[in-house]
Amino acid sequence: METVKMKTTKVIAVMLVMCLGLAFNVQAQETARGTSPQYNNAVYLSQSIPGNMNSGSRYDVSVTMKNTGESVWRESNFALRLVDVSQSMMNIWVIDKINVNKTVFSGETVSFYFSITAPPAAGNYNIQWQMAENGSFFGERSMNIPVLVYGNPVIENDLNLIDNNAKFIFQQVQNEMEEGLTYDVKVIMKNSGRSVWKPGLYKLLVSTKGGDNTGFWNVANVELSDD
Repeated sequence: METVKMKTTKVIAVMLVMCLGLAFNVQAQETARGTSPQYNNAVYLSQSIPGNMNSGSRYDVSVTMKNTGESVWRESNFALRLVDVSQSMMNIWVIDKINVNKTVFSGETVSFYFSITAPPAAGNYNIQWQMAENGSFFGERSMNIPVLVYGNPVIENDLNLIDNNAKFIFQQVQNEMEEGLTYDVKVIMKNSGRSVWKPGLYKLLVSTKGGDNTGFWNVANVELSDD
């Protein structure tokens, strides 16, 4: 009986060793082929893009991404690409990908500076970016930016119909933050009403979906510096 038990134990041990060896071999093959989940990875850091455009006009854009994977991003293979763009919409912004302009090692960041052309048709659009290797997307997407495209230049007289009115123009907010640190934010609004915005009476309200987050972000509502 003891001999049988010993043989059984040896068989089980051999099977475990074989299974472990197979698992390590598969993992090594995946890493060599670049199919490991962490081989290609990216984190979105920031971007700058107008929220309002005139059809056919060109606008400067910047997007910053960080290489958080094990691979090295090279100009010939890696690019920033538009997300969820169908074949019929491929050229709506005139550009759909921007190749990396340098070799980006793991842990390094890269900023893409380029221009886009607003679509010829007026309407509401969304624009979002993601890293890709030879057309295969990976990593974190950039913040989705809703863009309102006007078919013709905005006529000021058409906007000045009510006393208090405002038009959102642009904002730049860091997407990735560390707790307790301070970050610069840029917001541009346009007075599209008949009233004059006076310091002390008018201010930029710090809110998210209508809820007051003054205490949450540890910042007071932003006061005007002048009329």
